Amino acid sequence: MGQRGSHRAIIRRAPWWAKLLVGVGTILLVVSVTTAGYAKMMLDKVDNAVTTEDLLGNGDDLDSDLVGPLNILVIGSDMREDWAAAQSDSIMIVHVNATLDEASVISIPRDLYVPIIGTDCGGVPCHDKINSAFSLGGTDPAASVQGIASSLSNLTGVQFTNAAMLDFGGFTNLVKMFGSIELCLPFDMVLAHPKGTFVEKGCNEYDAKLALGILRERYAYGPETPGWTEEWGISDYGRQQMQQHFIKQLLKKAKQEGYITDPTKVGDLIEEIGDKMLLDLGGRSVSDFVFGLRNLDPSSLETLRVPSEPAEIDGTSYVVIQPGAQEIAAQALFEALRTDTLDEWIAKNPDWVNKKT
Repeated sequence: MGQRGSHRAIIRRAPWWAKLLVGVGTILLVVSVTTAGYAKMMLDKVDNAVTTEDLLGNGDDLDSDLVGPLNILVIGSDMREDWAAAQSDSIMIVHVNATLDEASVISIPRDLYVPIIGTDCGGVPCHDKINSAFSLGGTDPAASVQGIASSLSNLTGVQFTNAAMLDFGGFTNLVKMFGSIELCLPFDMVLAHPKGTFVEKGCNEYDAKLALGILRERYAYGPETPGWTEEWGISDYGRQQMQQHFIKQLLKKAKQEGYITDPTKVGDLIEEIGDKMLLDLGGRSVSDFVFGLRNLDPSSLETLRVPSEPAEIDGTSYVVIQPGAQEIAAQALFEALRTDTLDEWIAKNPDWVNKKT
């Protein structure tokens, strides 16, 4: 069986910033709570700062302690004004093993070509980008999350235990708190937002407005831009690597300014990022859920790619799981998620495991 679509370009370094985006809220909450010695006042502040909701429609699961394995659907969103106006910018699955001490992040390409549950093309679901499933929910965040969950479950056979929406753009509000952040650009760029703004190659301090413009930029990543190289990837792939860099710089800045180690500053940090997260924790409080993951080391997260490649179908760019080796590896990945055997899959498929830095 031949390949689906025409091959465009193989991205040899897939983005792994997802683990940092997923982990930043938990990292800061865990570090903050630990620093404060699990004081009741701090736990209350954590629980009050973060909104929880039944995004998956699974109801509450409070009959026992948190039990693994967990498959958590995480949607990185550009919330803009509120969750009702959110857009899906990135999708990932966080898998936590049965003993709740190891985790892996599987990045789902937003342009992955899959059947979209809830659509109808002659009695079968229409094929489209997985990202399109989010819009089926309209302005209802829960319906939007369930739209992606249904299509991903249909593709992978994985049933999600929890879910989260994270407003990535909102994390730039922390830059306002810090005053600025250092970002290192690999080449000169002309930003789309603010339109026409020139930013030069190298490491410079940026305010929140320009930092957000750099994080949203994707058009500069391509062969048309002088200085661009293939290792940065095209379009969204390049943008994701810059977002990874931003999170690393953000954590570095937070530590330098004492927001992680100084208990008097911890509360400000939690309150600033709390409304940038919408979580489905099965009815549990944030502090209870984080306590259940107390043996998990965020720095040991493995980050994986779904075996696939960019391709063009009828003039539209997608990411496609090609028949043959890719499809076999992808199906094995999905089975490993269902059976909590990701360690075995990782050992057999090193080409689809992102390098740690």
